[in-house]
Amino acid sequence: MRHAIALRRNALVSALSIALLSPLVAYGQTTPASGDNQSNTPQATSSSAQSSTAPDQKKAVKLQAVTVTGSMIPRVEVEGPAPVVTITGAQIKQQGFTTLWEFLDSLPQVGPQVQDPASWGSTSVNARSVNLRGLGPGFSLLMIDGHRVVDYPQPLSKQSNFQNYNNLPTGMIDHVEILASGASSIYGSDAVAGVVNVILKKNYQGDDLQVTGGGAERGGRAYGDVNFFGGKSGDNWHILYNVEKSNRTALWGMDRPYQDSVSDAGYGAWGPADRMFGYQYDSAGSIALMAQNASGQYITPPAGTCGKFTNSQLSQSHSVNTNGTQITGVTNNGYYCSQPAIFQNWVLTPGSRSNNGYVSGEYDFKDDLQLYGSAALYDTVGISNTQLPAYGTGEFYDQTTGQVINNAVRQLTAQEMNSAANTHDREQNWNLTAGLRGTMFSGNFNWDLNLNSQKYIVREDYTGIAPAAMNNFFLGPQKGSTTDSNGNTIPVYAMNWQQWWNPITPQQYSQFAVNGENTASSSLNQAQFRVNGDLFKFPWVDEPVGWAAVLEAADNSFMLSPDARSADGSTFQNPFGAYLTGGGTRQRYSLGTEFRVPVLDSLTWTISGRLDKYHDASSADIARTWGTGLEWRPYDGLLVRGTYGTNFKAPDMQAIYLQSSTSPIGDYDDPLQCINAIKAGVNNSTWCSTVQRPVSQYYTLTTEGGRTLQPQTGHSWTYGFVWQVPGVQGLSVSADYWHMGVDNAIEYLDPATVLNDEAGCLTGLQPNGSSGLSPYTTHVQGSAYCQMVIGLVQRSASGQITAEQVHPINQASLYVSGVDASLDYKLHTDDHGDFTTSINYTDNLSYKSRVLPSDPLLNTRYQNPASRVTWIGNWHKGDWNVSLSGVRVGSVRANNYAGCNVLPNGVQPGMTTATAASGTVYSTGVCTVQQDGNSVPVVDTTYLGRVPVWITWNTAIGWQINPETKITLTVSNLFNKIAGIPYYSGGFEFVPTNQSADEYTGREWFLTFDYKLD
Repeated sequence: MRHAIALRRNALVSALSIALLSPLVAYGQTTPASGDNQSNTPQATSSSAQSSTAPDQKKAVKLQAVTVTGSMIPRVEVEGPAPVVTITGAQIKQQGFTTLWEFLDSLPQVGPQVQDPASWGSTSVNARSVNLRGLGPGFSLLMIDGHRVVDYPQPLSKQSNFQNYNNLPTGMIDHVEILASGASSIYGSDAVAGVVNVILKKNYQGDDLQVTGGGAERGGRAYGDVNFFGGKSGDNWHILYNVEKSNRTALWGMDRPYQDSVSDAGYGAWGPADRMFGYQYDSAGSIALMAQNASGQYITPPAGTCGKFTNSQLSQSHSVNTNGTQITGVTNNGYYCSQPAIFQNWVLTPGSRSNNGYVSGEYDFKDDLQLYGSAALYDTVGISNTQLPAYGTGEFYDQTTGQVINNAVRQLTAQEMNSAANTHDREQNWNLTAGLRGTMFSGNFNWDLNLNSQKYIVREDYTGIAPAAMNNFFLGPQKGSTTDSNGNTIPVYAMNWQQWWNPITPQQYSQFAVNGENTASSSLNQAQFRVNGDLFKFPWVDEPVGWAAVLEAADNSFMLSPDARSADGSTFQNPFGAYLTGGGTRQRYSLGTEFRVPVLDSLTWTISGRLDKYHDASSADIARTWGTGLEWRPYDGLLVRGTYGTNFKAPDMQAIYLQSSTSPIGDYDDPLQCINAIKAGVNNSTWCSTVQRPVSQYYTLTTEGGRTLQPQTGHSWTYGFVWQVPGVQGLSVSADYWHMGVDNAIEYLDPATVLNDEAGCLTGLQPNGSSGLSPYTTHVQGSAYCQMVIGLVQRSASGQITAEQVHPINQASLYVSGVDASLDYKLHTDDHGDFTTSINYTDNLSYKSRVLPSDPLLNTRYQNPASRVTWIGNWHKGDWNVSLSGVRVGSVRANNYAGCNVLPNGVQPGMTTATAASGTVYSTGVCTVQQDGNSVPVVDTTYLGRVPVWITWNTAIGWQINPETKITLTVSNLFNKIAGIPYYSGGFEFVPTNQSADEYTGREWFLTFDYKLD
């Protein structure tokens, strides 16, 4: 909800002109635009400060060539063939962003998160990925000082590698450059959607202390940060050091009263019983304590039982019978103990504690030779939680009461556990660099040889339970088995009802409590040799032909080491719903080159190519990419530009090396048993719908890597212009169209898709409702795909699923396109100070995707915001600086969009579907209800609700008290705006989260004290 400052052209040119260290700038880096060692100013040099420079001083400055992200060749012009967003670290922090990820998430070019860190079972609670252009986190590349960053050790969504943007503190950042278009011909794999290049502070003289405190006005997210940095120089050396300690408390459901109760769901999610008796959520998610007899009736707890448990109350459950649109009866299901505020201990945004250190230095030898190096350590502890441990018995015969218990569920409380049961992710990330650079051939060419080594370790401490020991605590040892009324064999126990209906003590809890630790690590060692220089001049142009080349070698590895005890779910159960194992290595050798050819004084052609050689367990071998760009400047104030390039992404290491990672699957549809039942004349088979199944049937899902995966290939192009508007000093506009696509993309087979295709491949049919069948035409029976999916499912002699396996395949396609536009204006006045304004806009025109080649290519643009606008206005005069900024995120479709409206009595009609000859299932647009066993159309309107446009404003006020002291007040979400709950919203996080990551945060205040020590 804050803003991004993009394309600060004039400001960056001016800053570069006074901040260059030397012309020996490394490929992938730009010289710092902040921390000028002559001014001793701790902030980035601002555009307003530059505009106050006298005209004759400006003319005395000679611009030198520097390297900007997206090219290996230094250039004078800040604007190149593809647009690059640039912002300084000081500007990021001034706007209230506490991490790099918070800033990047505000950019118009960034899509929604792929996995919400608060999601149940999240395996990367302390990390944040960036989804450039909506292609997915794996398709963008994070670099620090031009070096590729090691992958986060734990997988995203239990499947894929990604890079963590959440552990980089803003206090260490000099500036950030974002190229949001394909760049594989320069950077190789992953740079399909773009590159984020973080430049750390390098050039500073003196010592500075910054202290920041603040938090959310509505509660939670308290923030404190102490940042000390400085630099020292000698005749031929320079060193910079930076230590930063920060703490951000978590935002819990209890911090937002509208967010922690199931009754906060939108009214459209309330069914008939809810509307009659109050919102009830009859599932283990909101049940604190219950037991059901053989008929499914709740056994009433003893008087006063519910009041003994924290956050528990006596509730009555009802079922409402309907026939068509009418309510025909109400069934009293009995009483149980419920949790009205179920989400109060769930984390909305995780907390973190971090201690970070960074040191860099340079030593100049004679003859234009320089030794340089840096070392960084990012030490972070992330804090999160979702649901506390719960226990369910399943069906058994109870000797104590002499009856069959269909199921009994008990939710543990923090008081019983004497613990909040939070998960702590303890991370350490090392990054070491050493290099030597200089010139050759009489200074005509620059070269750079460097080594980089990174290590990332995550130790995840969590609270689990030992199910077998917990079962023994409440039920005692099994006393044999018997048969229920349906002929099912069930165990026999003598349940301890005294312990069941009363809170247990922490000492009793310790009998089945377990504390687990999952460990994961990843490493990256890489070497680079880079060279650039001028080759020759064409007689008809002033600029020489530029050339650059890079030679790289890299070694990657990762290892997932879950707590070995959790491999057996009966003795040890973790809160993530998965047991993830695997590990492997990869070696890469790369050669790239680039030419910048001035065809005319007004026309420049750039061409680049790269070759990457891989050694790993996949089928990847050699990837070749190339790219080209044109820059035409018909006159000084206009640039017309365009690029085209091919891209690739090597197979994900998690997708290659994931080994026998398991997770339990409970409620599921079984299309094969459904088809067989319908063919046998058994309508409304319990296998056709989980809703009709009285008892859950569990099996183990195993996820394996794919050793035959091929690289994912793609392409991208951009074209647009940058125009300095004539007659208006300081006004520039730009617009660029962009398009990128990925073919042969790696996609994990969905477990439900495997079961559907298995049934179709075996029978040639597919279920069409609970009593009908239609031909299966998605895949040809007997095809290689059919043989594959049939082999992925294991069944017992009775046909019940005992195990299923899924793995990734090269099948998916994804194509995105859109328009970026910006406006920048700078005004200098002698009496009223300096003004700058920047507006940036992105419109995502299309988002077309499919999983299988046989699937239709669907444009799902409107599933996420189609547009985003950010803006900022700055005023600077004397000792004062004020900024006002904002963000506008476009409307999105609400839950149940294009579905049937719920009736006033709570009955929810269903949208009927049909199957085309191609096998594609589509909506008929007809809403129906079940009446007397038949589907009856309902005169109803389709729901077309939308989530409103999201707009927030932010401001910052800075006062330079004296040359050594400055204070800055930053207010984020100035008008304390929070999102509303959509009508059909249900489940967890009732507010929509695909517009912004913090629509429940509200106003935040930050006060920064900046003191220069010398």
